[in-house]
Amino acid sequence: MYKPIVLLIGFLASAATVSAQSFPVKNYPRDAFRYPLDIPLKLNANFGEMRPNHFHMGLDLFTERRENLPVYAPADGWVSRIKVEPGGFGNAIYVSHPNGFTTLYAHMNTFLPEVARYVKEQQYAQESWRVELQIPEGRFPVKKGSFLGYSGNTGASAGPHVHYEIRRTNNDACVNPLLLYKVYDITPPDISRIAVYDRNQSTYEQQPRVFPVVHAGGIHTITGGTITVSSNRISFALVATDRVTGVPNNNGIYEATVSMDDQPISGFQIDDVDYLQTRYLNAHIDYRIKTGGGAYFQHITPLPGDRLPIYQIWKDDGVIYLRDTAVHRIQIMVKDANGNTTPLRFSIKWNGQRSAKLNERDGRYFFPNSINVFEREDVQVVTSEKSVYDAIRFQYAKKASATGYSDVHSLHTPLIPLHDYIAFRIKPNKNIPAAASDRMIMVKEARGKTEVVKASETNGFYEARFREFGLFRLEADVTAPTIAVAGVVNGGVLPAGGKIICTVTDQWKKIKNFRATLNGSWVMFSNSGSTWRYAVDEKCPPGNYELVVTAEDEAGNIATKSIQFTRK
Repeated sequence: MYKPIVLLIGFLASAATVSAQSFPVKNYPRDAFRYPLDIPLKLNANFGEMRPNHFHMGLDLFTERRENLPVYAPADGWVSRIKVEPGGFGNAIYVSHPNGFTTLYAHMNTFLPEVARYVKEQQYAQESWRVELQIPEGRFPVKKGSFLGYSGNTGASAGPHVHYEIRRTNNDACVNPLLLYKVYDITPPDISRIAVYDRNQSTYEQQPRVFPVVHAGGIHTITGGTITVSSNRISFALVATDRVTGVPNNNGIYEATVSMDDQPISGFQIDDVDYLQTRYLNAHIDYRIKTGGGAYFQHITPLPGDRLPIYQIWKDDGVIYLRDTAVHRIQIMVKDANGNTTPLRFSIKWNGQRSAKLNERDGRYFFPNSINVFEREDVQVVTSEKSVYDAIRFQYAKKASATGYSDVHSLHTPLIPLHDYIAFRIKPNKNIPAAASDRMIMVKEARGKTEVVKASETNGFYEARFREFGLFRLEADVTAPTIAVAGVVNGGVLPAGGKIICTVTDQWKKIKNFRATLNGSWVMFSNSGSTWRYAVDEKCPPGNYELVVTAEDEAGNIATKSIQFTRK
């Protein structure tokens, strides 16, 4: 259930206050945008909250747990893009503004009528319900306060709300809307734990030391006040949340920095992130801890393969270098977008022991910023330069499979993230019948989930691309999907206002294509999961019809169902 976070009460002339030795001040337009809703504006989620594989890139606007609230343009501009998709944003409308920003409204139920008509025309022209449309500037101009559509719960939405983003038009980077809208908030963030890493080693090859944060007498520190380490190169990660004054919900933090002996070392400020970068969240956090059921530990110093633009490095490479065994003062500062600050102070001492650095020529490892290759007689793995965030000692094992056309290959562990899709290649261990040669799929099992991708054959190996390590094998899929139709029966009558619902099931639960025609002409079915829906409209006036539905699975198997009916 959604819980409101805060009422926005005004506008902010510039970014949150930052220290002179910290991040540069960001100037955002003064009084640029009105509220998109005509109810008191509250939040379900803020910018920069951590989600599976991504940052939350906007604000979730509270709609009183209702759908179909009118949404209005916050400033003059033009409708510049429309997206319709079964997951993700669902129905989304983008408005570009002359001040260089674009605002986005996702999970909408409907768009303003002239835009809705245009979208439907384009869907029929492209013969695709799922579309992303770029719209010329002069086509749909809007004024501040113009009606844009009605709020909803479409796409990957867990409840009625409006997902609201502010992006830079020139590069599509999302900025923190709370730097344009002022929030009444005098409550500083909370730091609950810190973790210490030996940065001579890969963060994936160690278990960090975790220390709870003690809050006593207005001071944030750790028990005993001093950490003794066995490495001369260290970094910190922290578990921290923010809370708006008067509201109990925990939100994401905006900024964290670390300094030693009053000299800033490194930090991050979560702003100006685009969707091509947001998966680097998996580098920003300790992915193993989170995937194993733990908390979000956020690295203050980036991993070697982390390309997020949120970090600032003030000294060396952002790692804390301990060059003597003296006691050094550490301060970690955490801020929210309103400038409220929580300092954490403790000391660090090196015991003089020095851990060995990783040897980049060690063939057992995959390294960040490099192409890495693992090869055996019957399996290969090839990464890109962006695939891994820190060094990993590649793990491999295999066992016989009771089914399929290969052994089961255990290729590292899904507790270590992959940034992009990489090539997995498997050689069959038995002859593949001709009838199955073009229906081969690669099956990946990881963390209790199964994913399949059609495999292509090259030089005796079958290749597919995945974005996660796990257990891999080859299977032949020669079974077509099944199609069930509800709302009308063969030889039956479909009334005005009727609906046709198609449910498609498949052995591997992956449908690649769905198509429906009425008397040979494409007709638009909306999609959610394994269900496609059509509501009688102008494309189905009274008369006799043949509905033909075709579904294709990942392997290329095709099922067709035909129904004759009369529309009264």
